[in-house]
Amino acid sequence: MKAIVKKAPGEGHVEYMDVPEPTPGANEVKIKVAYAGLCGTDFSIIKGTFPSNPPVILGHEYSGVIESVGAGVTDFKKGDRVISETAQVICGRCERCLSGRYLMCTKRLSIGYGVNGGMAEYIIVRQEILHRVPDNVALDEAAVSEPAACACHAVLDHVHVKPTHNVLVIGPGTIGQLVAQLAIVTGANVIVCGTESDKKRLELIQSMGATTIASNDKDDMLKRIMELTDNKGIDIFFDCSGATDAINCGLNSLKPRGALVAVGLSKPNIDFDYNLIPMKELQVFGSYAHINMSWANALALMGKGRFNIKPLIELKFPFSKWEEALDSALSGKGIKVLLYPDGSTL
Repeated sequence: MKAIVKKAPGEGHVEYMDVPEPTPGANEVKIKVAYAGLCGTDFSIIKGTFPSNPPVILGHEYSGVIESVGAGVTDFKKGDRVISETAQVICGRCERCLSGRYLMCTKRLSIGYGVNGGMAEYIIVRQEILHRVPDNVALDEAAVSEPAACACHAVLDHVHVKPTHNVLVIGPGTIGQLVAQLAIVTGANVIVCGTESDKKRLELIQSMGATTIASNDKDDMLKRIMELTDNKGIDIFFDCSGATDAINCGLNSLKPRGALVAVGLSKPNIDFDYNLIPMKELQVFGSYAHINMSWANALALMGKGRFNIKPLIELKFPFSKWEEALDSALSGKGIKVLLYPDGSTL
């Protein structure tokens, strides 16, 4: 079969190539891939700045249809439309695993960089991380379930967004869009910020009910946030950018006893005014990816139409044109760029 493979460590070393077609083992299923999403993590793996286990097939966001099942699989069958969580290998015994936080297991290997992922004609995963796709959700939309699960974890598991809240989201990429959509559903006053280059993305979330700010100046952005909240400030700030200026702007906009939910990954060391945390008694939450219920919540919300996924999917490319897809994503031509197997009929 054909797959997009990270062949060696370091920058580059990625090739669309022939690899052996996998066979499911006990408790595993073989899935015919319909779509795979490009993510910032994929860009970092390709650049060699995010750890991986080459040679490894890329792709941790995908959807597909079960082709066959291994011994012991009882809950799924051939023809089921599915997506899966990312943690293919865990120890299952440590405190993190037993508490449901298995992405923090020290033995964890995730699809797309620890073990083979979804940028291939077929992928093998264990049945415990499978989820069925609702009948009314298309497979291209289902391929965005991983960032949707990240958004659910950020909004539903750390803070309680109220209709009376002023909510700030900085970073209007895929996860930022979905975080904002969830906050809008609660009835909160949602402000989404980005740079001048994000205007198209900001227009999209504005059409869904958010107020938006496009600015390249953090002081100007802060001033406008305060004006939009009648100088009351922000109750909950979701940082989906990881950018130093954005984080500083959001922290300064928070009310006393407001909350920061850190969703985006940043540089290892950034400059910010730490004194804001104790002096404002700010609550700070780290939101790392997702937990099991995040996926169930995301798919349920997609099935009910509470997530509007279609407008996020602007571009689709066959696997053989992965480099063109990567360039399009990096240049900001699409919010979510999907890949699919050449000649796919799904």
